This record gives sequence, structure tokens and C-alpha cells, in this order.
Amino acid sequence: MGSDLLSIGKSGLFTAKQSMSTTSHNIANANTEGFSRQEVRSETGFSLGEGDYVIGSGVEIQSIRRAHDELVDKKLNNSITSHKFNEERSLQLGHVEEIFNEINSDGMNKVLNRFFNSMRELSNQPENETVRTVVKENAKIVVGDFHRIQGSLDQVRAGINKKVNLSVQEINQLAGNIARLNKEINIQEVSGSMANDLRDQRDNSLRTLAEFFPIQVYTDNQNQFIVGVEGVGSIVAGGLSQELASGTSIKEGSSSVDKGDAEIFFANRPGIPFSEKLKGGSLGGLLKTRTDEVESLEKQLDELAHGLVLATNSIHRRGFANHPVPTDAQGNPIPNAAQKKVTGINFFKEPLDLKRAAEYIDLSDDIKEDVNNIAAALEANKPGDNRVALAISKLQHEKVLGGGTTSMEEQYLKSVGNIGLQAGKSKIEGEQSSGILAQAKSFKERLSGVSLDEEATNMVRYQNAYEASAKVIKASDEMFKAVLGLLP
Repeated sequence: MGSDLLSIGKSGLFTAKQSMSTTSHNIANANTEGFSRQEVRSETGFSLGEGDYVIGSGVEIQSIRRAHDELVDKKLNNSITSHKFNEERSLQLGHVEEIFNEINSDGMNKVLNRFFNSMRELSNQPENETVRTVVKENAKIVVGDFHRIQGSLDQVRAGINKKVNLSVQEINQLAGNIARLNKEINIQEVSGSMANDLRDQRDNSLRTLAEFFPIQVYTDNQNQFIVGVEGVGSIVAGGLSQELASGTSIKEGSSSVDKGDAEIFFANRPGIPFSEKLKGGSLGGLLKTRTDEVESLEKQLDELAHGLVLATNSIHRRGFANHPVPTDAQGNPIPNAAQKKVTGINFFKEPLDLKRAAEYIDLSDDIKEDVNNIAAALEANKPGDNRVALAISKLQHEKVLGGGTTSMEEQYLKSVGNIGLQAGKSKIEGEQSSGILAQAKSFKERLSGVSLDEEATNMVRYQNAYEASAKVIKASDEMFKAVLGLLP
């Protein structure tokens, strides 16, 4: 009887001690990122039959479990993915929006208007060389602004590509870490115990991974922990991870600067990029901005530069420079007899392909050399003729782009307006996703977080249980000694 009582007291002592250790572990990790509260689950020991009675044999520790819910974790990961997408979109669109901000600077719309207005002024004073100089300088500013915008878009694009490359490196590290933790968890749990701290570490890595793209997490029929990229495939299977790689590729028909964009693929399948399949997370935000805004703006900028050059040159070539032209006996001009080139002069440099037009737009050498090569007259030796300058000035509002459907000003304002619209939209969606993420984190904290007040209460409770179990052992010892004292 004494030995049974001793065994029961011992089981209570051990359970209380383990409960205090677990509570201490919780308190020590109260501020550890991603730590899940742990608790000792106990059950009664095997009951023993003794005559007509069934007597209990004490308490046994069933397991030490962490407060965890897969659905809560899945919701948190999805919230992280959604918020990171909106956050990255908002950041990159902000960079693009700054390029076209005309509030504190002379943007493309203003410098184009100034160029056409100077052409209008030339039509009023077709003989004035000073006005011609103003036309040339304003045209140079237009060319410079095309180059500025294109260069700025290149910088945004390069920044996106750099972020993509760095993200791939971090993703590989996370995938390798998850695979390593899978092995360690397997080894630790093969004996039936729970690798709670290792599982918390793995969940932390999964949350970080969810920042880059939507992930799918499950255990397959072979009990392997699988981590997959939504719409792409698995990158972790048990103790193995599949490396990603990034490399440059030039898409057919891409605009302006064909320096190549960073694309993502599996390292063992380099010819099959899957970048376009990533629809969420920071990578999805980066790639969507690069494709939907940066590439689109480059194409529209090229169309604007190309249309400006062709439309202006087609009119300017028909005009005559501000030089005297020899005439025949009947008074008809003989252009070929002039010492200088007097007609057929391009205002902007040609040829200019649609592709890269914004990068390569420039004034023609003739205009750079002599402002008097700027044609205002449609006929030679007509000092007051202003028809060419007037026709060029009217291009400002004529529908010369998109197959005659839109003007240069309309296309530019439409492009800038769309950027502002998308930037505003991403900001609003970012605020909404931030609220949803905060709510998911709060729910996770309520479920898995450590309450110091609650743990302090538990510590007192387990301490009292420990002392009570010690008294049971002491009483058992005294009873055993009393029995021994009765022996002869």
C-alpha cells in the first residue's frame, strides 16, 4: 500500500514539475516572435483492481502541446500575402507617379505645350530669328524630357529586377530552412513527442515565405510536409527543397530599352519561367507593376515620341528654310541651285523606329546647325508665309496617334491619369489589407500568445500541486516506516 501511495505521489510530483517547466518556458518566450503557448496535457494513470475496488495509480503526462490552429495560420499567411502585394504595388507605383508629377516641375505636357506655342509664335513672326531660337530650345527641352522619363522608368525597372533577384535568394534560404526543420521535426517526433519549438520556427519561416507569393501547405499521404507556390508547384517536400533561380529575358515586342527583365524559374528547368503565374505577395506586386505600368508606359511614351517626330517632319519637309532661293527667268524658285539646303529638311532626326523612340528621339543635324533651317513658309522667298509653322502648331490638338483616334495631349494625360488612378487604388487596398492583417495577427495572438498574468497564476497552481505531491510522498514514507516499526 505504501509503495502504491509513493508511486502516486511521484507521478503527481513529476507532472507538477513538468507543468512548472512548461509554464517557465512560456514566460521566458512571452516576447519571442512566433512563439506558441504550450501546455501539459495529463490523464489519469491505469486503474488497478484490488478486491472489490478499482484504485487509481496517479497521473501521467499525455503530451505537451502548443496552442495552434491550422486554419488560423492559413488565414494569417493569406493576409500577409495580400498585404505585401498591395504594399509593394503602392511603393513601386509611387516611384512611377513621381516621374510624372508636374506640380513642382515642368513635365512633359507643359514642355510640349511650350514647344507648340513657340511654333504658334513663329507663325506670327515668320522672319524673326530669335523666335526660331526659342523654337529650337523648346524642342531640345521636349527631347530632354523624353530622355528623362525614359531614364527614370529604366531606373524603376532596374530596381524591380534587383528586388526580384534578391527575393529569389531569400526564398531559397527559407525553403532550405523549412526542409531542414522538417528533418529535425521528424527525428524528434519519431519517439512520439512533439517538436513544438521547431514547429514554431517552421511556421515563422512559412509566414516570411508567404510575403513573397501565395503558398499552399499540406501533408501528403506519405506524411511528408509539402510547401507549394500557388499555381506553380512545390518547392519543399519533406526534407528536400527545390531551388529557384532568376535570369534575364527579353520579351518579343517589348518596348524602349531591351536590357532584359528578371524572370523566375526552377533552377533545374531554366528555360521555363513562371513569373507571370505569380499573382500575389511582394513578387506578384513587383511583376504586375513592371508589366502593367512600366512596360505599358514605355510603349505609350514610344508612341508619343514616334508620332511627334513623324507628324512634325511630314509637315516640316514640305516647307522652306529661312534662306533666299535662286529663281529662273520666270521667277520660279530653283531649290537645287541654292548654296544651302532649303527644303525637304527634317525637324527631328530620322529614321526613328517605334521601338526605342523615346530613347533615341533627337533634333536633326540641320536644325542643330542653323535655326534658319526651321521652316515657317510653304513657298520659297515668301517672307510673310507662315503656313508650315501654323500647321505644326496645330498638331498639339490634332488626332495623330492611335490611327487617328487620339491627340498627343490626350494620350499623355490618359497615361498619367491611369498611373494616378492605380496608385490611389493600391493605397486604398493597402490600407484595407493592413487592417485585415492586423485582425488576423490579433486572432493568432489571442489563440497562441502568452498571457503573463495567466502563466503566473498557473505557476502558483503547479507549485501548490508540487508541494502537495511531496507531502503525499512524505506521508507514504512515514506510513512505511510505521509498518516496519511493528515488525518483531
